Amino acid sequence: MKSHRSDFAPEAPGKTERYARWVIRHRWLVLIAALVTTVAAASGVPGLGLATDYRTFFSDDNPDLAAYEAVEDVYTKNDNVLFVIRPNDGDVFSPRLLGLVRDLTEDAWQIPNSTRVDGVANFQHTWADGDDLIVEDLVGRGEITPAVSERARRVATTEPLLAGRLVAPDAGTTGVNVRISLPGESVDELPATVEHVRSLLDRYRADYPDVEIHAAGIAMMNWAFAESPTRDFGFVMPLMFASFVLAIVVFLRRFSGIFATLAVIGLSTATAVGVAGHLGVFLDPVSASAPTIILTLAVADSIHILVTWLQSLREEPDRREALVEAIKVNARPVFLTSITTAIGFLMLNFSDSPPFRLLGNITAFGVIVAWIYSMTALPALVAIVPTRVGARGGRRGLDRVMDRLSDVVVSHYRLILATMVIAAVALSASISRLVINDQYVDYFAESLPIRVASDFTVENLSGVYTTTYSLEAGGSQEVSDPEFLLAVDAFADYLDSRPAVVHVNSFSRTMKRLNMNLHADEPTEYRLPESQELAAQYLLLYELSLPYGLDVNDQIDVDKSSLRLDVTYGDVDMAVIERETRLAEAWLAERGTPSMKASVATGVPMMFGEITRRNIASMVLGTGLGFLLIAGILVVALRSPKMGLISLIPNVLPAAIAFGVWAWLVGSVGFAVSVVTGLSIGIIVDDTVHFLSKYNYARKEKGQDAADAVRYAFRTVGTAIVGTTFIVAIGFAMLGLSTFRVTSYMGLLTSLTVGAALFVDFLLLPTLLLAFDGERVRSPDTSGDLTDAAVAAAGATAL
Repeated sequence: MKSHRSDFAPEAPGKTERYARWVIRHRWLVLIAALVTTVAAASGVPGLGLATDYRTFFSDDNPDLAAYEAVEDVYTKNDNVLFVIRPNDGDVFSPRLLGLVRDLTEDAWQIPNSTRVDGVANFQHTWADGDDLIVEDLVGRGEITPAVSERARRVATTEPLLAGRLVAPDAGTTGVNVRISLPGESVDELPATVEHVRSLLDRYRADYPDVEIHAAGIAMMNWAFAESPTRDFGFVMPLMFASFVLAIVVFLRRFSGIFATLAVIGLSTATAVGVAGHLGVFLDPVSASAPTIILTLAVADSIHILVTWLQSLREEPDRREALVEAIKVNARPVFLTSITTAIGFLMLNFSDSPPFRLLGNITAFGVIVAWIYSMTALPALVAIVPTRVGARGGRRGLDRVMDRLSDVVVSHYRLILATMVIAAVALSASISRLVINDQYVDYFAESLPIRVASDFTVENLSGVYTTTYSLEAGGSQEVSDPEFLLAVDAFADYLDSRPAVVHVNSFSRTMKRLNMNLHADEPTEYRLPESQELAAQYLLLYELSLPYGLDVNDQIDVDKSSLRLDVTYGDVDMAVIERETRLAEAWLAERGTPSMKASVATGVPMMFGEITRRNIASMVLGTGLGFLLIAGILVVALRSPKMGLISLIPNVLPAAIAFGVWAWLVGSVGFAVSVVTGLSIGIIVDDTVHFLSKYNYARKEKGQDAADAVRYAFRTVGTAIVGTTFIVAIGFAMLGLSTFRVTSYMGLLTSLTVGAALFVDFLLLPTLLLAFDGERVRSPDTSGDLTDAAVAAAGATAL
């Protein structure tokens, strides 16, 4: 072997070297082109919108969403604002507090897009006056005397439609529920609603400092979906950027390299996000993490190139020649890792949830953009910015650690391999401990107003998870059928008997009260009418007596062929709600009328529970396809089926290990973690590709045996792997600070996966190579590294 031959690349100049010299020679032109491109793309950032509806998590053809919206089309929408009111003295039925509730009820009608307001004050109380049925507000517009207050207390605490729903069992908390229906004609509709709600909160809190008032409900939760990314942009991204700067300074210690890396990060993120803005994308709390992820991944390519550049500077005093060498060594592996990373994120298109698809597509585009800038703007900047050339020769710091680690791995590879296999199997087996649980209110950090309000509601008033049944009566006007009403009431009684249920809203209870009223308010007559004609008369009389805006269309469809029954659950896991729902549906199938037997529950809890399962099932397919594509690319690029097959193990195992650790630390998985394997596959394969590339080069290009090839891989790429893994892990760990729990858990578990990948790549991968690729290569073979043809074939395979 010739003495002047580089340790990093073949001697003969090729296309990569000519390209590197062209970039350095035309560095100003390259840099200006990169800046112009970024400015043009970034001009689209103002075009980005923020999604303000939980429905964004469900595709248009999602069957659970379709079933839920079908129920809303028959009755009314469930979107609401719930004012929860609790005085410090624990008595909401004092005249003063009832005055607050009455005033707030009246003011709530002025909330933009409100269609109905329900509370203790305007509850339509019915009673008999001789032969007449009186329907009136429980708390009228006159003076609220102690007698009025006591009457309201007596009625509200015993009325099934109020107790446990808008009045707490201890009479210490009450609620005012506002139905919201957005026309969908402007993006300003929900902000206008929320702004008015918050202005009411501020006013009443100022007027009643001794009363705690919160605003919960679906409408407020929808707005929280938009607020959460805004909060994260102002906190998580600056903190992440500061962490990256610190890490890059530690690993590079050259101003030119630090400046160039930060420039690539900024250019890549601005370009990807700007293009999304030009496309009119609406970001949600999940896809809003794309800029943060791109920022994280854009570091990796730069670190590999710059670490090699710094290593070359010890042998080559000309910094530009060292830069050419660094590009020659890393061009192909960096291209390959970018392609495989993009493939991993594109596999998120198999997700059943649009936000994860959007996240995958934006990030995949950002990864490719980062690769382009790392091969253009990065070397151009390094060539422009003056650089101090350090002392030549010798290996320092982390380089020496890599040398010692390689010696340990080679010397004790059998013991290390056995230990890693046992640990991996044990942790992977722990995955069986995981349970699926998605409490969507818990998606938000405890510090957010929606979470504070929801927790306060659960602790003091009622539950926040509601499922709905649309019970078919069998034909027009048949809701008055006594047999149907008896079955509905029995079903409501069954649900009331379940410990997890805190309230059942059933119109059958209204019919029983009307029957009592029209029998001189005799308590023994609190039962359902005996004939359909009588029930129909009661219903008609009641409807004619109701004021505008408080009709029964939210409970009974227009042609009186079905009625709605709502079930509110307490602070229980989704698994409990799903189990109770299955039992309730079985009850209907066995004891309901023929028209009721096929009724099933719908609701937001059911939708989020099912989409987690759908996501897991779809991502198994997507992740499997991703693994196969990446393995195929590695087989082509490395020209070694054996290397491709071996690469599958360190690419698959980190996710299994991370989930095993998660099973012990958390114990449950939800919406977020269902996509982590697909999301992390493209990330963890980077280190595997770089290690295998250097190993394969040493084996076939340098003619080294497996042990020396492992040492060579550790020596040439070990430091860069540690640097990129550390930065990527920190980046995703910072997502754990997100106020949106889906993003937070996704970031933490991905960070855990990336960390596990480092151990696998440094301890399991080299020992597998030593165990299964131990035969010595007798003569050099210049086709062993990633040739231009192989890279082209790999790119074609990916496309």
